[in-house]
Amino acid sequence: MNIVIVTVPGENKRLFVNSLYKRTGGKVDLVIIQKRNPNHRSFFAGIKHLYKTAGLLLLPRELWYAFLLRIDKSARNALEYFRVYGEQTSPETGYLANTMEVGSVNSDEVFDALRKLSPDLMVVWGNTILKSHIVGTARRAINLHMGLCPYYRGAVANQYALINNEPKRLGATIHYVEEGVDTGDIISTITADVSLRPLDLFRELNNKAKELYLENAVRLFRGEELPRKTQDLSVGKNYTLKDWTPSVRYKLARKILRWEKVDII
Repeated sequence: MNIVIVTVPGENKRLFVNSLYKRTGGKVDLVIIQKRNPNHRSFFAGIKHLYKTAGLLLLPRELWYAFLLRIDKSARNALEYFRVYGEQTSPETGYLANTMEVGSVNSDEVFDALRKLSPDLMVVWGNTILKSHIVGTARRAINLHMGLCPYYRGAVANQYALINNEPKRLGATIHYVEEGVDTGDIISTITADVSLRPLDLFRELNNKAKELYLENAVRLFRGEELPRKTQDLSVGKNYTLKDWTPSVRYKLARKILRWEKVDII
């Protein structure tokens, strides 16, 4: 059995890739890494995005909140909680498997590479939505979604669970990849321990999710059949980055800081 991993840059992703490589005896044939879009850091691209999402009337408000986020370091740090992990060490400085950096994981270049490899298992983490012909090159494909399916699917799912005052639906989901956004059958879910303070909560949740994902990928590699539960999509929603505006981000950050101060969500 051979494995292809589709992911994005990041130290935790690299450590995950190398761990899976080791645990499978080097059976990770290829790691496809979608490079960051430089336009995401462009000031003018940000203004254009805000104009498209908020409109002309609300643009001044969103610019004001963008300014508040820029000057409020504590708010920016609070938003980083969703991506925090425990300290990890590794002797490697790079990827143990062959890597392929691309501008888009849905490109013809990626499709050709995957079609030649015809992977038994595709392991996806932290990527944009894969088109069906890309997923179809693998016999099976799984994804780690940082949100509790079917309730919170799509981008910034755990963030919206807090925005909607539903901390008991903070979590992570490991599921098979099917057409649609985070709609595939569920293999495993992890719920957050809401008794913890926010930083500790997300650190524990992220660590548990990564380790369980690694375990499930190894089990599938070994030929085990894992449980699968069909999602009831009617009970949840697919969230997108379109509404992830500076005002939403700033208000969420302040909510997390209040939670941290009084120990109540």
